[in-house]
Amino acid sequence: MARLIEKTKLLVRNGLLGAGVAALIAGAAQGQQAINSIEVLVNDEPISSFDINQRLRLVIAVAGGVESEQEFLKVREQVIRSMVDERLQLQEAKTVDLTIPDSDLEQFFARRAQGLNQTPEQLEAALRGIGSSKQTMVNQMEAEIAWSQLVQGRLGSFVSVSDEEVEAYIKRIYDNRGKFEYRLAEIVLIVDSPEQEASVRANAEELVERIKQGASFPDLAQQLSASSTAAVGGDLGWITAEDMDPTYADAIKALAVGDVSAPIRTPGGYVILAQRDRRRILTADPLDTQLTLRQVHLTAEQMQDADAVAKFRATVGNLHNQETSCGEVAQYAEDAGAEGRTEIGNLRLRDLQPEIRNVVQDAKVGKASDVMTMDDGMRVLFVCSRTEPTVQEPNFDAIYDQMEQQRLSMMGRRYLRDLRRDAIVDYR
Repeated sequence: MARLIEKTKLLVRNGLLGAGVAALIAGAAQGQQAINSIEVLVNDEPISSFDINQRLRLVIAVAGGVESEQEFLKVREQVIRSMVDERLQLQEAKTVDLTIPDSDLEQFFARRAQGLNQTPEQLEAALRGIGSSKQTMVNQMEAEIAWSQLVQGRLGSFVSVSDEEVEAYIKRIYDNRGKFEYRLAEIVLIVDSPEQEASVRANAEELVERIKQGASFPDLAQQLSASSTAAVGGDLGWITAEDMDPTYADAIKALAVGDVSAPIRTPGGYVILAQRDRRRILTADPLDTQLTLRQVHLTAEQMQDADAVAKFRATVGNLHNQETSCGEVAQYAEDAGAEGRTEIGNLRLRDLQPEIRNVVQDAKVGKASDVMTMDDGMRVLFVCSRTEPTVQEPNFDAIYDQMEQQRLSMMGRRYLRDLRRDAIVDYR
């Protein structure tokens, strides 16, 4: 997300968002409306132009920019739908006196920043830089957290998963040994009435194109998805083809890992699926090999200096032909003038970008790679340890929790659908 925010700031500076979008980013009101006029009333509670524009700037950053006013209007329509849902969720939470303390929201904001490798102050500054704000993100988090607690509190006791169901699920796992299971993520867009069909479909198609062009699926899911999985970037966990809706299974089998599906029509609207990963059931997968990695990293900013690049190459460019030690990585970085962090940490092969995975998957422990040039700079990688994968047997409690959460999520979607149906929403 941080990189996408920087990309959007560049688009804004270079005036590449189109006349209508640039006017919004600059803070101009559309038509004769005041910038803080009321655009939507949700059960007599207002959503202002200012609120919408603040969220729009954040979503446009996540999407990596927009290229036309038409695209901008599609994003704006989906943003308003999401904000209406959030307002309904918070209103429902208030009926049971459920509020999220400011201290908790601060902690969640700090965790969000940490997930982006930033301090809270850096994330707040980045949001200001695109014309959004910390408060916009906090408001969204408040709705996510309140709704999750409300659904758990009101519906959790009605979710029933029997031991027999879990045991039957585990039996299917053993019966499917060697077959593929899939790590999926979703973006759910709701269609509340026939009049919305065409516009929601168009929004879904636009999101698919955005993701294919490099926009972050988890960030878009977090911003726009109507599912409770939005809070975890749309993650659905591991699932077999037999346990999916047949329509989902047909779509996933045609996808490569990392791809997204075309919009899938469901009874409630449209779903976009991403195949994040794939593995064989109860089979040791080489991609589950655990590696501890370090690096000497010349940042993209440093690469603007030809002398810095020359020094980097002269210092570490031939390390792959020498005996090296992970304990000396910090010294290599200092000698090379590299300012990027040296610790990457312990990761599975499957979690690495394909470009990095191809370099390290067969590398010997302690051996340095050739110099790699990537979007975020130049680096030399070191494999400091390697742990071969083992077969993970199914865990009863983990499967029970997964089935319980799936059913609770479905009940939560129905709950929100009922709130939409009974709400009085006035679009000005």
